[in-house]
Amino acid sequence: MEPGHPPSPDDALPAVVLVHYGAPDLTRRCLACLAAVESEPHRVVVVDHGPGAGLEAALAGVHPRCAILANPANPGFGAGCNQGADFAFGAGAEAVWFLNNDATLEGPTLGRLLALARAHPRVALWGTQQRDGARIFGADLQPPWFAPGPATPSAGLPAGCRQLEPRETLSGASILVTRARWAELGPWPEDLFLYCEDSAWCLRAHGRGLPIALVEAPVTHPRSSTIGRRSPLATFYCVRNQLRLHRQLHPGAGAARFAMALHLLQKRLFQGRWGQLGDTLRAILAAARGQTGRDPRY
Repeated sequence: MEPGHPPSPDDALPAVVLVHYGAPDLTRRCLACLAAVESEPHRVVVVDHGPGAGLEAALAGVHPRCAILANPANPGFGAGCNQGADFAFGAGAEAVWFLNNDATLEGPTLGRLLALARAHPRVALWGTQQRDGARIFGADLQPPWFAPGPATPSAGLPAGCRQLEPRETLSGASILVTRARWAELGPWPEDLFLYCEDSAWCLRAHGRGLPIALVEAPVTHPRSSTIGRRSPLATFYCVRNQLRLHRQLHPGAGAARFAMALHLLQKRLFQGRWGQLGDTLRAILAAARGQTGRDPRY
């Protein structure tokens, strides 16, 4: 299960990259589902961000082709995705499917994504829908300030998938990229640590005129099941990183950013989410200082 084994034909299989943090139960469930449901031959690369030891023992025998890359320093989600992708592409993988470790499949999915990617090689990123209970989520619609420019020319996608508009982004819970588009687009942003990396990555693709596609093939993924949608950590990084993306797109629009920060504060105030006010204010101040990466308070 560890890197460094003798070369094998399995090394060149398409890879599913999971970034693990916390208890092993969700990652184990995801691996078991991949082994049982996904019919496309593949290997799994798990990037272990801790915080404890023992993940290898917990995952032993769950999936027949699994490599574990230990990185207990936990440099963040984007960095973990990049480490797993570099390992997989370095071994010869044609494509990498980034899948959240708390997701499960509703049916074979990887084969369909690969077939679409081969038929439409100019598409940079392929995402899937996500099911959370009775709701199915597609692309995320960003605020008006997000749009990086005019729409990308049509990729001529078939029925069952659609091309995203400039204000739309994929969820990082399920994104496939081929080796060629990885080389052209570049790796995940690593300066955000957690949250909004998927938006920033899609923003880069939009800005370079590369199509992004959403496929009607849902995976089950309860949103924020690992961390909690309104936890202090989620609140801090969501607010800080939204403001960082705004600054990246509109560096001279300090007044608009200040108004945006006030809106985020008053929204929590008037919605009665008192517990989020402190984390929101700390995030606003961190963004104003230009903080990147992990905040030691979270």
